Amino acid sequence: MTPEGQEPEQAPEESQNGPKVNGDLVSWLYVLGGIPAMILFWLVLFGLVGSCDSTNLMLHG
Repeated sequence: MTPEGQEPEQAPEESQNGPKVNGDLVSWLYVLGGIPAMILFWLVLFGLVGSCDSTNLMLHG
């Protein structure tokens, strides 16, 4: 714990260059795989809904 009014110490290269990007594997897999997968899911879902709507297919239930 740091006393009030004092800044936590930073490494010299961090204070000059700023914080570095967190490059862990899970974040990269989420960005490169998860976001395109969500976009593809919504496109397929709305495509199926649109095609069923255009053929006037009604599901009884």
